[in-house]
Amino acid sequence: MFSVLISSLPLSRWLQASIVIAFGCIAYRGLMFRRKRLPPGPRPAPIIGNILQVPFTSPQETFAEWLHEYGDVVYLKVLRQPMLILNSLEAAQDLLDKRSAIYSDRPNFVLLNDLMGWQNASTHVRYGPRFRKHRRFIQQTFNSQAVASLRPVQEREICYLIQNLIDKPERISQHLQRFAAAMIIKVTYGTDVTSNDDPFVQLAQRAGSLTIQSGTPAATLVDYIPVMKYIPTWAPLAGFKRNAGIVKEAVDSMFNVPYEMVKSQMISGTVFPCMTSRLMEACSPSGVHSLSSEDEADIKGVAGTMYSAAEDTTVCVMSSFVLAMVLHPQVFKKAQAEMDAVVGKDRLPNFEDRSSLPYLECVVKEACRWNVPVPLGIPHRLMDDDIYRDYHIPRGTTVMANIYAILQNCSQPRLFRPERYIEDPKLLDPRDAIFGFGRRRCPGRHFADQSIWLAIASLVSTVDISKAKDSLGNEITPEAAFLNGFVHHPAEFPCSVQPRSEKISMMIDQSLADILKI
Repeated sequence: MFSVLISSLPLSRWLQASIVIAFGCIAYRGLMFRRKRLPPGPRPAPIIGNILQVPFTSPQETFAEWLHEYGDVVYLKVLRQPMLILNSLEAAQDLLDKRSAIYSDRPNFVLLNDLMGWQNASTHVRYGPRFRKHRRFIQQTFNSQAVASLRPVQEREICYLIQNLIDKPERISQHLQRFAAAMIIKVTYGTDVTSNDDPFVQLAQRAGSLTIQSGTPAATLVDYIPVMKYIPTWAPLAGFKRNAGIVKEAVDSMFNVPYEMVKSQMISGTVFPCMTSRLMEACSPSGVHSLSSEDEADIKGVAGTMYSAAEDTTVCVMSSFVLAMVLHPQVFKKAQAEMDAVVGKDRLPNFEDRSSLPYLECVVKEACRWNVPVPLGIPHRLMDDDIYRDYHIPRGTTVMANIYAILQNCSQPRLFRPERYIEDPKLLDPRDAIFGFGRRRCPGRHFADQSIWLAIASLVSTVDISKAKDSLGNEITPEAAFLNGFVHHPAEFPCSVQPRSEKISMMIDQSLADILKI
């Protein structure tokens, strides 16, 4: 039919029609090419993609360097998996906030979900009804209004922190870990932590350290080559799988042991009201024995996630603050002068003092910016094809907000300078980025922000932080070094912590007595 039609046309008209059709095809292909044009990024190699261009240590720094070459939206492939790196606040907000309906899923973390058993953790639950259920569970305890009721727990644990620092200042790292763990364990499971040797603290630390240690290159690859999870444990490159079994046991204990303790206390009627007990009551008013297996898994996942994640990131920010004060004593002295002028030296600071301590607020911001706790956040997954700035972003793309790069967008970014927020009041507050974006933004951010602020304020008020000295009396200047890992902890460093006066201990004892009366 088509050939008959063509043969019946005069030659000149046939040529005209051919030209029109040819140009139409070219225009259509050009339009489709523009629609399918991917964002800029490093040229991928055949089959392996950009895997050799992405370092396994501190990738956020490499991604930040790509900002100057490719722009703030960088596309790459690791094997066949597409990835999108967002190096600016604008891009992160445009996609993860404004288009959160299609950017709120999580990738399938084969290592964490299939091999280590993290599939019930709130941070890794796929977007959908179960995700919304988990968020609802967390919001009941950690929304902006509810956290006000948790202040006595925060104030009490800060008093214990100061006491421990005065008694054994050389163990500052352990004291910070106990402080962070004690707060979240009390809130989630209702139990008191009296020392860093507490079994619940040990459970979280063991699971966390093993998870970090398991992050070998082979373990990373299994997320992009899922078939690797079927490699026999005796085979080459299967070390990650053997380690995964050990990590799974530790993670299961971290999720199950405190949960079962609360469940037993509920049955015996001795439970202290906490997030886990309230969720059990809400899901099963007739008693914990009638809890469904799904509700049990969800409660364990929510409580375990808050328990492990809150402790690690709080310790990171607090350690970064102490290191910064050791390296920048003039900042610490200035914060102490403001504290003395507003609060005085006869009581501890409280939340009502916060608005009257603007320089301290800048110090807290800078501690969060200078060493971002989780530099790349937790990856999102695009649920449908999308177009952004005329670029095509394919469904299933792993999307990462480079929070490190976002917070480097200031003058002298590597320098600890709280004054930058006074000089430029419009400068981004790091707390608007470090907790993530969109519907995946950290639901415990209000509790974390209050805990960190009050702890830093109390340290400024009660102790002197300075450089340690060697056996000859020479000051030791530590290096601003940080460990590679999901959470960017400072490396161990020496420092000196001394009470500001002899009456600090009495003041702490009085504050504790007042708190325990509540």
